[in-house]
Amino acid sequence: MRVPIMVFTGLMAGIGLTSLAASTDAFAQTRTLTEAECRAVRERLAEHARLSDGVRRDLASRTRSLPVTQPPVWGAAPAPPGGQAEAIRARLEKIPEERQHLEDTRLASYLRLELGRAAEIGKQIQALDTEKANLEKELARLPATALGAPSAPTVSRWPAPAIASDADHVPCQDAPAALDAAVRIRQRELGAKEGQSGVVPLASFKGQNADQIAQELSGQFTAWPETANQVGLLDQEGRGRVDAFVDVPAANIFRLYRQRADGTLTVDAFSLPGRPGEPAYGEMARRVEEATIRQTGRSIADLLAVRPAGPVRVLGETAEFARAQAFVLAGNYGEAARVEGGGARTTDFQNLRGESVRVVEMIAPTQSGLLLRRVVATPRPNGEEQWEETTTILRPVSSWRTEVEVRRATERRSAAGVSLAPRSASVTVTFAVDR
Repeated sequence: MRVPIMVFTGLMAGIGLTSLAASTDAFAQTRTLTEAECRAVRERLAEHARLSDGVRRDLASRTRSLPVTQPPVWGAAPAPPGGQAEAIRARLEKIPEERQHLEDTRLASYLRLELGRAAEIGKQIQALDTEKANLEKELARLPATALGAPSAPTVSRWPAPAIASDADHVPCQDAPAALDAAVRIRQRELGAKEGQSGVVPLASFKGQNADQIAQELSGQFTAWPETANQVGLLDQEGRGRVDAFVDVPAANIFRLYRQRADGTLTVDAFSLPGRPGEPAYGEMARRVEEATIRQTGRSIADLLAVRPAGPVRVLGETAEFARAQAFVLAGNYGEAARVEGGGARTTDFQNLRGESVRVVEMIAPTQSGLLLRRVVATPRPNGEEQWEETTTILRPVSSWRTEVEVRRATERRSAAGVSLAPRSASVTVTFAVDR
């Protein structure tokens, strides 16, 4: 079978930027926000502020001249005499501090996707809340002081929503502009081009299971198919460093690439609940991709450099490419190999740094499986380009095992496609992946 070959013909024109991510577009209207919309924008602002010094400074400058809302003072029950009442009050004083510590620990667990540990900490928080409620009831049942004089009211140490952050002081009519500025600040801090339409600085995950995380991610991206050309950046500890990113390979599927403490990369997929039929991004495809990344030593920066962060322009595509690619994403390599003629597609787009990237993708059957070839051209100084070609051969040996062979080669070329240096090829990597 003859496989079509496409040749690059030079640097394509850059793609114009569109508006910011739809998380801000939804509120960038002149109409008055509803109470729920205002609260949602402020919550998103608070999340960005928690992760960014720049956003905190921006919010402080916006709210410096505004009147400060005083924290509420909640009165306590009259202080009962005796050691028992004093012991209860002492314990009630300590519970908020313990609870805040647990909340911080749970948040850190969410950021590292340690969902089991986060769930356990959630149970401890519930136990503290139950203990607090029981102690307050017990304190209320104790007799009053002999003189009947009420004790001085105590100020609750629970965080009051009205003063949780400067985001809560931003007037509702100014909140959309503040959120737009926060997104731009975080884009710049995370190494992206400010205002890049497809770059979404993500808020931290609060869900305790995969379905909840999928719902949260769905709320931060635009709707399909526009979201296919977006990339979400996650800064786990607010250090201005991308520790993970999310893309959307298929409708309602969110794919998370993250770096563990030992430096290895993992790939996780979150699917919105209620999807009928076979998954558009299959478990075998996820496992093959994760193993390939590890075996070839790819980093977060390497992967981000060749991800679309805005509109993708299709320069050429064969009739069967979309069908073959759908089988590949589902991990159904046998069906992909049966697509007559395979398929090929050439695209260009801007990555998160605003660089123009061209990609040729080819899918073709082989004697024993499926061949995937991907050539990526990225810009280099002096009008040169770096061409990187990755060839992957997939051999499904059973319903639960796939053998994989990966070869990579790089070459420095001119924008016109003329080779400027000898081709450099890596050692062929072979491994097997089980479902």
